Amino acid sequence: MQTTRISVLRRPAVVPTLRLPGLRETAAALLRVLSGSTPSAKEAARIVVLDPVLVFELLQTSPLEDHESASLLEAIAQRIDNIDAGLLQAWALRHIVQQSRHHIGIGTHRHHCLHSQFVAELSSQIARETGYASPDDAYSAGLLHDLGLMWLIEYADDYLQILADSPDERSLTSRELERYGQDHAEISSILAVRCGLPAGIADAIALHQADAGSLVTAHPLVRIAAAAEELAAYRGSQAPLNLENARRLTQLDGSILVSLLADTTRTVQERAGMLGIPVETAMLSRPWATTGDSSADSDTIDSGIARAALRAFAQSSFGKGSSAWTDFTLASRLLLGLDAPVLFVKPLEGGDLAGAANPAHPGLNQIRIATDDPNSVIAEAYRDSVETRFQASPRPPGRSAADWQLARWLASDGLLCVPWNNSFESGVAVFPCPSDEDTGEEVDHGLRMLLTEAATTRISERNTEERMRREIEEAVGRRYVDHARRIAHEASNPLTVIKTYLGIIDEKVEDATLKEQLNLLSDELDRVGALIRKTSDFTGTLPTGPAHSGVAEILHDLRALYGEALFARRGIHFELHTSPNLPVAAIPPDALKQVLLNLFKNAAEALPEGGKLTVSAVSGINANGSPCLEIRVVDNGPGMPPERVQTLFAGGPRNSTKPGGGVGLAVVRDLVTSNGGTILCRSQLGSGTVFQIFMPLAATV
Repeated sequence: MQTTRISVLRRPAVVPTLRLPGLRETAAALLRVLSGSTPSAKEAARIVVLDPVLVFELLQTSPLEDHESASLLEAIAQRIDNIDAGLLQAWALRHIVQQSRHHIGIGTHRHHCLHSQFVAELSSQIARETGYASPDDAYSAGLLHDLGLMWLIEYADDYLQILADSPDERSLTSRELERYGQDHAEISSILAVRCGLPAGIADAIALHQADAGSLVTAHPLVRIAAAAEELAAYRGSQAPLNLENARRLTQLDGSILVSLLADTTRTVQERAGMLGIPVETAMLSRPWATTGDSSADSDTIDSGIARAALRAFAQSSFGKGSSAWTDFTLASRLLLGLDAPVLFVKPLEGGDLAGAANPAHPGLNQIRIATDDPNSVIAEAYRDSVETRFQASPRPPGRSAADWQLARWLASDGLLCVPWNNSFESGVAVFPCPSDEDTGEEVDHGLRMLLTEAATTRISERNTEERMRREIEEAVGRRYVDHARRIAHEASNPLTVIKTYLGIIDEKVEDATLKEQLNLLSDELDRVGALIRKTSDFTGTLPTGPAHSGVAEILHDLRALYGEALFARRGIHFELHTSPNLPVAAIPPDALKQVLLNLFKNAAEALPEGGKLTVSAVSGINANGSPCLEIRVVDNGPGMPPERVQTLFAGGPRNSTKPGGGVGLAVVRDLVTSNGGTILCRSQLGSGTVFQIFMPLAATV
C-alpha cells in the first residue's frame, strides 16, 4: 500500500476520497421511494441511514452546520429535500450499477452495514438507558464508527490479509498502527469530521475500540460508543470480559445489557428483513468479513437498462429552473466521487482556453492556455476530445506551469481533464483527482462525459442569457442617457428665454415687493435648470452647491413664491411659524426645497376649500442621539386610512396624499434619509395628516 493514501488524511485542505458501492438493497429501496408519485424526504432518509456509505456521501457533499438538529435522520431528510429528484434517482442507480474498484464485494459491504446498524442501535439504546441527553449523537457515532475499516479494505492492497490474521478488533488496531501509522478508528473519526459531525462524536468514534479500563473517566458519549462495541463483541463470542467491560462503562446491570442486546438484535433483523437484506447473526458481531462476496450478484444487476436509466436521470438533473453550478457540484460528488471542477472555456469565435471566473480561485480567469500547447494536458484534452490525466512532477513546475499551478490551487497532486462542447462554446472541465486514483471503467468515463456535457450546456446557456441581458440593459441605458441629454438641451432654451424676460420686467418695475418675487422666480428657474442638468449628467462632474440650508429663509421664500398659486387661490389658509434664529440644517437648499414643495403640492391638492395648512420649524430636538431641527407640516384635510399610511413612502399611485397619486413621497423620503434625516407621518381619517421631518444640524466651524 502507498503510505501517501494514509498521510493525505492529515491534510485539512484535502477531503479524503471514499468511493465505495452502497448496499444494493438500500439503493434499490431508495429508488423505489424516489420513483413514487409523492416521494417523502423523511421516508427516503429512513432508508439512507441504514447504509453508512450513503450517509457519508450525502454529508460529505453538504457537511452538517453548527445550528442543525442533532438528529441524523432530520439532517439526511433535509439534504434529500434540497437535491433535484432526478439527481437523487441517478445517485441510487449509481450504487446499483457501481462495482468495487478493488476488494469490497456485496457480502463484505452487507456485513459492514449490518454491524454498523447494530452498533448504532446499541449506542442509542444505551444512551437512553443511562439518561444521556443526546441519543442521536450516540447513534451517529455507532453508524459511522467503521468507515475507516471500509476505506482500508478498498484502498490498502494488503489489508485483507491483515484482517484475516486479526482475531479481534484490538489486535487489528495494533497491526494497522504498525503497518500504516493510523488505525481504522482514527480514519473513521477524520471522515466523520469531514461530514461536519461535532468533535464529541469524532472522539467517540476514535476511541470506540480502546481498552475499557482507560475510558472510565472519558466523556459519556465515548463510554457509550465503547460499551456498544463491547456488547457487539459479546453477541458473537459470549466472552464474560466483554459484558463486564460494557457494565463498567455504562454502570448498568448485566441483565439489563443482555436484554438490551436481544431487543436490538431483533430490531436490526426486522429492519433488514423489510428491505430484503439477508441477515446472518454473525454479521452483527464482527465488523468485517473476508468471504461470501459474489461477483455474480453484481453482474445480474449491472444491466443495460439500469445504465440507460442512470444516464437519463443524470441528464435530467440540469433542468431549466435549476442552478447549474450547484447541481454540477452535487452531481460531481454524488455520482462521480469527485469534487466540483473548474472550467476552461474557448469561445466559438476562436482564441485560447481561458479559465472561467471562480470565487474560490480569483486568479483563474487570468490563466490562458493555447489549444496547440504541446505540454499542457488541458490543451491535449481539448485538441483530442479525450480525457487526460496530470500528475505533478517531483520537480515543479514540470512541463506545464499552468497545469502544475492549477493542481496546487485545487489541493491535489493530479488532475482529470474532461473535454466538453455545446452550441455556445467549448472547453475542458478540470477535476481535482489524486494521481493514483482509479477513475473506473467505461461506465464511469461515460457518466463523467454525460454530466460534464449536460452541466456545461446549462452553464453556457445561463452565461449567454446573462450576457444578452447586460447588452440589452446597456443599450437601454445608452438610449436613456441620450434622451435625457436631448431633453436637458431642449429645456434649457425656454428657461433661458423666460429668465431673460424676467430680467427685462425687473428693470421696468419699481415695486419692491414685486421685484423680490421676480428675484425668487429667477432663483427658482435657476434651481429647475440645475435639476435638469443634474438629471442629464452621468459623469458626476457637475459642481454641487452648499451642503446646508437656512430653513427659515427657505420656508419664507417658498411661501412668497407659491403661497398665492397653491393655497390662496384655492381658498386654503397657509400659516407659517418660524424663528429667525433657527440653526442651519445639514441638507442642501435644492434638496430641502424639493422636499417641502412636494409636501406643499400634495397638501394643496388634498385639502378642500376652507382647509388649513400649518408649517412650523423648531430647534432643540434630539433624534437618534443627535441634535436636530424639526419641520412640521400639518393639514386638517380628509386624512388617510392606516393601511395607506403603512406604505406611504413606497411610491406608486396608491401611495400619495393627493387624489391623483404619484411617487413624490418616495422621492421626499429618499432626499431626507440620504442626508441623514428622518421623516414620519401620522394620519387619521377625518382628522388630517401630520408630516414631521427631523434634520441633523450642520456642523459648526
